Amino acid sequence: MISRTFWKFSILLLFIPTIEACHPQFQKELRYLDLYLGIKPDNNGEIPVEEAVGFATYIESPDELNCDFETECLWRNAPTDNLLDTSDWWYFKKNDEKTFPVQIQPGNPSIPKGEHFIIAGNTTKNANGAVISSAPIACQKGFANLTFRSDILQKQFNSSKKENFSFWLYNNAQVEVIILRAMNRRRHLQVLMRPKMKCDFLGAANEECRVEIPPIKEPFRIGIRAFDLKDNTVGSLAIIDHIRYHGKICQQSPFPSSFSSLRIPPYDNSPLVRMTDLSCERPLRSCRWGNMAKSILSEWRVGRSIDRWVDMFEITANQSHPNSSFLFLAVDSFSPRPYSSLTSQVIPCSQRTTSLSLKYWMKTGTQAEICAVDEDGVALSCAYLEPNDSPGPITIDLDSYSQPFKFTVGIIAFDESTFGLLAISELKVLGLLCTEPAPPIVTTISPPIIQHIFGLQPGNGRYVPYDLSLNCDFTKDYCSQWVNYDGVVKYGVMPRDSDVFPIPKGVKGNVAVFLMQNATVSNLRSRMVPCSYNGRIDVEYMRSEDAQVRICALEQCVDGNQTNGKISIGVSSTTPFYVSIEASSRDDAVVLINKISTSGDFCPLKTAEQTVCDQLICNFKDTFCNYETIVEKAGDVPVLKTANGASVTLNGGGIRAVLLSPTFDLAYPSILTITLSQSTFGSRVLLCPDVTSDPTLCHELSGPRVLDSSDKQVVFVMFPLDIGARSFSLVLLHDKSIEFGPAIFNIKSMELRTVNNEEMCY
Repeated sequence: MISRTFWKFSILLLFIPTIEACHPQFQKELRYLDLYLGIKPDNNGEIPVEEAVGFATYIESPDELNCDFETECLWRNAPTDNLLDTSDWWYFKKNDEKTFPVQIQPGNPSIPKGEHFIIAGNTTKNANGAVISSAPIACQKGFANLTFRSDILQKQFNSSKKENFSFWLYNNAQVEVIILRAMNRRRHLQVLMRPKMKCDFLGAANEECRVEIPPIKEPFRIGIRAFDLKDNTVGSLAIIDHIRYHGKICQQSPFPSSFSSLRIPPYDNSPLVRMTDLSCERPLRSCRWGNMAKSILSEWRVGRSIDRWVDMFEITANQSHPNSSFLFLAVDSFSPRPYSSLTSQVIPCSQRTTSLSLKYWMKTGTQAEICAVDEDGVALSCAYLEPNDSPGPITIDLDSYSQPFKFTVGIIAFDESTFGLLAISELKVLGLLCTEPAPPIVTTISPPIIQHIFGLQPGNGRYVPYDLSLNCDFTKDYCSQWVNYDGVVKYGVMPRDSDVFPIPKGVKGNVAVFLMQNATVSNLRSRMVPCSYNGRIDVEYMRSEDAQVRICALEQCVDGNQTNGKISIGVSSTTPFYVSIEASSRDDAVVLINKISTSGDFCPLKTAEQTVCDQLICNFKDTFCNYETIVEKAGDVPVLKTANGASVTLNGGGIRAVLLSPTFDLAYPSILTITLSQSTFGSRVLLCPDVTSDPTLCHELSGPRVLDSSDKQVVFVMFPLDIGARSFSLVLLHDKSIEFGPAIFNIKSMELRTVNNEEMCY
């Protein structure tokens, strides 16, 4: 009979990483284990396991999981996740013929000398658990049995060095079988199920633990877990040996056989007649797409049903799914790499843009891409499939290509704690092979269709900084140095190909578009050009049948007689001038401007601030600067140039004089400051939008109450100019000469200031 001193050994040794490196106290406890139980660690406590590759592939036979721990097995300690697994199993062997005491139940107490087994235990205050897990199993068909011989020990631990004990205590150390997902998620073990079992301390003597495992349709591992290993004064211990697994298993991943799938049938490799031959809306019928892979275990297949669609994609039942057969690829961490790509038949070459469209669904965590590759597999263009765009359809365009190429669709990454899944349907390919005749192009212009296919939108407007050159590439810039004032010109992207609009070769990217309805005239005008010497301006354009386009400068114009091409004009001038691209139509029509370039010598353009200052600032000493006097109707008289300013006398022979500003573009809201004098009560100074405005619609700057009749009495008036203002008229009005006598007006100067009343022009 074994003495009570049997309980003196501690089991702290059961959760330390390297037994041989223990504190001397633990060496003492190891001696107790050897003395009272006849067991000691072997292989430094490390469980002999197969090579890592054995745990990275599915087992092919259930017998591979049978283990007596005498040789390397396909069982190993699970990674600690601080939830299910907080400790480890250790490798021990029977060192002599001693039998286990009755406190170790319910296994056979007589273990042959030299036999190996594994032990888990702990003496912490909080309960610990240890999991040993198997190599992955692809799936299990029907019920299976797992058995192992178990010995469960609970014992009192005396932390003092004395060998006396006062009582026995059993702390219910337990063992369970858990079915785990094949891969962990965020370093945590994922439990699929806990099979019903009854393997506890109260089992019959020599009883084996037998667990019935129900069918499992996805990859899994079997875990054997010891738990409730706790108490810092009483140690709990579990011993297992002789693992047996009996059942019918899948030898490869069950995912490819999902959705009642079939292999993609081989296709006739005869030459393509039309680009549309590559469309694959019925994958089981003449679909010119196939797998590009070395293994059939990670290949694309044809799904014929949506059974388990919600479970596989982990989505809600009301989300979308294919309405007919579809193509899919399902892979997991154990699938042979590289994964297959769904690959089209080789396309010899294309004469215009090729468009591939499809619907797609991806399991969360899956990343996929569509590529066009050359015959050597070098990517020409790739596009990632975005989860937020699913199910689409989406369209991927590839510019015309003169060499052979093909399309590929594949998974590039996925959440390896689960599996990757990508499904596609309604796969369509549009375009023209080099050998394919082009369809006739319809040239009738429909403004809504043009608006849509070009994606037209307004530009940045004329109130933004611009390049100080006439050169303009609309593919890169809105080119605000060229201004359209009536909103006819918009900006868009040249469609790749269109059956409703003729697309000349070489024209691509962004363009400026005159979109004209009915009979329309519009222009795109440059900012003021200070000067030019032997300059030339070239405009690349395209127009529809009912449109005309020309370029004008210095009272000369050159027409664009072809439907697409280039028009040029030569310019030389020492004085400022404008260049205008004019478009007109007799019916719905479009004119596209692709690029404007210059050669020769051009003075740099001035900024918007410099230009408006040059246009509006004037001291009126023997000059009108850029202003002009207008005689519009009866009663109007001209303003005169004098050394003292712009002057006029209204004495009954005329009642109105007008100074008209040049057309200008403000860079930002500004304040117009006018210095003037007027001599007679009843006279008025008005600022009007134009020369024909009714006085009641004008803003009164000065008068009619004039208290000082001296023409030397100077007044300063200020008027805010909105950023949208483009011109104004200064109206001098006196229709009271009979009552008050003649009125003398003298305009001394006009200046611009910022809205903060700071000087704007230097």
